[in-house]
Amino acid sequence: MTRGCIIIICLFIFTPLAFSRQIIVDSILYQGNKKTKNYIIRRELDFKVADTLDSEGLAERFKSNRSRILNTGLFKAASLNIGRWDTETHHVTIIISLQEAWYIFPVPIFDLADRNFNVWWNEFNGSLSRVNYGMKFIHSNLTGQQDALKVTAQVGYSPKFNVEYAWPFFGKNRAWRFKTEIYYSRNKESYYNTVEDKLVFHKSETDYPLKRFRLGTSLDHRTTLQLFQSVRLEYISNQTNRTISEELNPDFFLAGNKSQNFLSLRYNFIYDDRDLKYFPSNGRYADIQIVKDGIGKNLAINTLATTIQLEQYFPLNARHNAGFMLKAKGSIIRDKVPYYNSRALGFGENYLKGYEYYVIDGLDFLFLKFRQRYIFLDRDVQFRPNKRLGIKSMPLQASIAAHASTAYVNNVFYSTQNTLSNRWIYSSGLSLETLLSNTSLIQIDCSINHLKQIGFYLHFREQF
Repeated sequence: MTRGCIIIICLFIFTPLAFSRQIIVDSILYQGNKKTKNYIIRRELDFKVADTLDSEGLAERFKSNRSRILNTGLFKAASLNIGRWDTETHHVTIIISLQEAWYIFPVPIFDLADRNFNVWWNEFNGSLSRVNYGMKFIHSNLTGQQDALKVTAQVGYSPKFNVEYAWPFFGKNRAWRFKTEIYYSRNKESYYNTVEDKLVFHKSETDYPLKRFRLGTSLDHRTTLQLFQSVRLEYISNQTNRTISEELNPDFFLAGNKSQNFLSLRYNFIYDDRDLKYFPSNGRYADIQIVKDGIGKNLAINTLATTIQLEQYFPLNARHNAGFMLKAKGSIIRDKVPYYNSRALGFGENYLKGYEYYVIDGLDFLFLKFRQRYIFLDRDVQFRPNKRLGIKSMPLQASIAAHASTAYVNNVFYSTQNTLSNRWIYSSGLSLETLLSNTSLIQIDCSINHLKQIGFYLHFREQF
């Protein structure tokens, strides 16, 4: 028998076995998305009709697609299954079953004027005079195209009006969209300096020490399933009063200025393949920002900075996982920055556990966070059915986590009377975490910092 005949016989015998693992997607059916358009779900999938898939890796592939669907924030539950399988032609129908989340949230505002709950409760004794109230209206899926509208009308300690809208996707593959925001606020009290790494405030009974206005728009592009890019242009106007600008801190806006008006341009690059956005146990995340504040002549501010954030998560088993985050900011332009714009750690998500009562100013910073999490509860909480709202159940996860953090802030201009900058700081502790409906995370932390201060802290929607 010739070599050619042997090859032909082997191909005849083994080719059906090789191809029997392959299936062809004949159709995709969507169930349960009463409001959401099919294309919003389809753009989260890494396969399409007529694609050939490997049946052996199908379960893991369905799992990653389910995670992306849940990370849209539009659904509280999702599953992918084979509905029909023609064993002769290997053509299959894939069924995607969904439970839509609540899209409309008319939320009464009971908001704090301070940086976080812990500062308000411990340093201002939970004073109700430092509370904002009003109404916030959120529709996260206005036309069923993942276009979110948020309107905030707030009075009280810090009156605020804010409108944000993420427009529907457009263009080839629905990969582009605009976001628009208008923001105005005024504060009866404003911080004007940092002393012993804590904010010092000035309150006025006759005017508002701080007024802020922002008008911005961004163009977003989803390059791949995991890769996002955006360019944002903002006009920003901030004003203070004479007491702060001339007496308390002439460096507040620099040179005793009462106001600063400037354009800001930002480029953002994000890579995200985490399994769950607010409670990840597997995957990676990278965020690179380049921000130029001050464009043109007669600049009130002139800064150019780059911020990089990297995250990695490792599943150790079904309930046990670990993760770490590195975040760094470097200022390329080294000109003196107005005190108001010199924030480093202590605002928003830029903080270290155990240092919730402190702020650290600076041009540059680096911090590292590590956590190890054990999930001891993972279930659906059943409700009495509500026909009008369609509420039947809510996913609930609870875990305990060990955490450790360290940071360094380079404070070039405002380090006088502040000792936490220009040195390494660190903390560690335990957290009790609860995730509701795959989107809302509540954390109770017990932390100890390098000053040997031990405290309990409450956080909302944080990842670490």
